[in-house]
Amino acid sequence: MADALLELDGVIAGYGETHILRNVSLKVAKGERLAIVGRNGVGKTTLLATIMGQTRQHAGSIRLRGIPVDGVQAHERARLGIGIVPQTRDIFPSLSVEENLIAGMRNGSNLNEAYDLFPRLKERRFNGGRQLSGGEQQMLSIARALLGRPDIILLDEPLEGLAPVICERLVSVFGDLADRGHTVVLVEQQIGLALRFADRVVALDQGKIVFEETAAKLASNRAELDRHIGLSAT
Repeated sequence: MADALLELDGVIAGYGETHILRNVSLKVAKGERLAIVGRNGVGKTTLLATIMGQTRQHAGSIRLRGIPVDGVQAHERARLGIGIVPQTRDIFPSLSVEENLIAGMRNGSNLNEAYDLFPRLKERRFNGGRQLSGGEQQMLSIARALLGRPDIILLDEPLEGLAPVICERLVSVFGDLADRGHTVVLVEQQIGLALRFADRVVALDQGKIVFEETAAKLASNRAELDRHIGLSAT
């Protein structure tokens, strides 16, 4: 993948002395839609956190646009173009929607970008974070990350616990982001939605990449899904 935006080569990482990722090598192309799947506890969240610089990297290298970012702090990686929407969402509950968005702005971004993407946030812009529904909080977390103008955005189980209609809306937004040139890396347990969104799927098991395939081929092969992922594609 000559035009890789992000490259991991032999990465071993975890928390403290614990190794969770084991010799992970991965390339992600500019504008790619990549889904990371696998059972609970296999290292998916740790992979995103490691890309963001939030874990301890014991070995290997991570390069963004061909430039090593090993040892670069998370806030600096954000400035370089990596954005993350954590599973915990991490909005500021005591701040209004608009104040949350302002906290994420950089590089000439403006609030209308968030409101155009999620009109519901404009309607709720003066409400506090704790007054929002789960779906609205997720919209806010995504919009705030995007106001940082990332080239690559990491989404950690963004559909968890949300109503089906909200999940469908968010998957549509993820597709729009990719169409606009963002590289999107999605960790998701709802395999059917992940396969609809992604160009390529990577499966993790025990901290290692055990399988990768195009989403189109994987979607038509239930036996392969069961063997490598053990999750339903419905």
